[in-house]
Amino acid sequence: MNTQTFYLNEEKTAKLIVTVSNVVPYFQLTPALIHVPGGGFMFCSESDTVAIAARCTGKGFGVTCTYLYPVAQEYRFPQVVIWLMKGIKLLREHAAEWGIDPNKIVISGHSAGAFICMSTGNLWNRPDFMDKAGCTGEEGKPNAMLLGFGPMFCGQQTDDGIVYVKNGDLVGPQTPPAFFHHARGDELVSVYQTIAMLDAMERAKRPFAAYISCAGGHGATSYTSHMLDADGKVAPDMDDWFEQAWHFLANQLDLPQIPGPIPNPFAAPEGGEPMMPPMPMITADGDPVKPEEMPLGQATELHMPFNAGFHDKDFTVFE
Repeated sequence: MNTQTFYLNEEKTAKLIVTVSNVVPYFQLTPALIHVPGGGFMFCSESDTVAIAARCTGKGFGVTCTYLYPVAQEYRFPQVVIWLMKGIKLLREHAAEWGIDPNKIVISGHSAGAFICMSTGNLWNRPDFMDKAGCTGEEGKPNAMLLGFGPMFCGQQTDDGIVYVKNGDLVGPQTPPAFFHHARGDELVSVYQTIAMLDAMERAKRPFAAYISCAGGHGATSYTSHMLDADGKVAPDMDDWFEQAWHFLANQLDLPQIPGPIPNPFAAPEGGEPMMPPMPMITADGDPVKPEEMPLGQATELHMPFNAGFHDKDFTVFE
């Protein structure tokens, strides 16, 4: 296993931590995962990747990555999207070296990270974004997305103020297949955020599937063990949604779902000599959101603020 860190901007505040589990020689190219942690745009932790990376590795993903982006006062949109596009492009550039199938790159995100992923899936083909990411074609396009409990209709901090990004209105033919997971009891990001995205995906005739839990709060579907809900019900664990998500990815990306024989790297090719063993190789101008105003993003009002320190009273809609 090999881990490397790549910086995605000149300030070195955005980085991609790449873990390569594939071992040469590569008899079969594997999917790759980039996970984008949550944290309300205020913090970003690599530990958020551990569970999803472990599960994907167990399903045959040979490369798993964490995208760490600047947060709080340094957070900027759409830069976070452009940097993620650079990360996707980087995986494709190293596909041969790391044993990646360049047509099977999946991005996943939790909460704020799900917003960044959804925005990337919607906006990767904008000419201005492509130019800044150094893309001339589909180098920065994700092939599929796993999106957990994200504020999909959300205020965003830009260099010029706050804009409201309506991801539902941005879905189109360019949007990759997406699997959504959320819990009905989420008191921070309303489940209506995900429901609205399902409607948007269906209207655009884009492939999607979803797991919505009847119990659990914000982040419940990211846990790897069962949690006891406030009313005594057993909240979901990661297994409840991940197996469904895996079958969705397998169908969309044409991944083998039935285990096959493990190839013998030292077997003699037909009519040839046996192979030798390989060599080891929140701000002053904003009003804080009051607790009683949560949960945000209800059916009648999907807009969510940039974070709990912003009310986003004065914003423009991102087009």
